[in-house]
Amino acid sequence: MPTAAELQALHDELRELGAVFVQALNIGDQELGLWAVGALASAAAKPGWWAREAADSEAAAIAAAAIERAQKAG
Repeated sequence: MPTAAELQALHDELRELGAVFVQALNIGDQELGLWAVGALASAAAKPGWWAREAADSEAAAIAAAAIERAQKAG
């Protein structure tokens, strides 16, 4: 699960990218706009990464508990 600081950093990053989009539109800079699209895609992927990390951690904890129970029973 992401920390409050990580969520705040994502919020700040998305707000900054919004400003970059507006700037790119105002000055007609296609390269800057394309950069912002790539950065937005990366930022948008973060919650997915966090979810996979949480699922992996949960699966590892379940496996560790099962191994521990098996060792105690064996």
